[in-house]
Amino acid sequence: MAYAEDLPILRRYWRHVFRTRLSARPAVVVPDLRGVLGAVAAGAGVTVLPRYLCEAELASGALVELLTPEDPPINTGFLVARAGAPARAPVTAVRERLLAAARDW
Repeated sequence: MAYAEDLPILRRYWRHVFRTRLSARPAVVVPDLRGVLGAVAAGAGVTVLPRYLCEAELASGALVELLTPEDPPINTGFLVARAGAPARAPVTAVRERLLAAARDW
């Protein structure tokens, strides 16, 4: 199962974990990760999901992790703002919070 025909999360996971290109097509596409999560939890198939999204289902046993890679892939998030735009207090606050948290990483 995937949230898009081109399998962005699955392709990245496959390439990182198995060191090979994924050459498959999804049997089912649900265009929302929460929908994919719900469908898989209901028994509709298997997929790759971000841990933050399915942590509760893993903890409760509703989902089972099929593989625990020694070197799991990571997703990098970016905080961006339009170039030349005036500073906005909420964006500045998020940036400062992220920088403070990163000091302990």
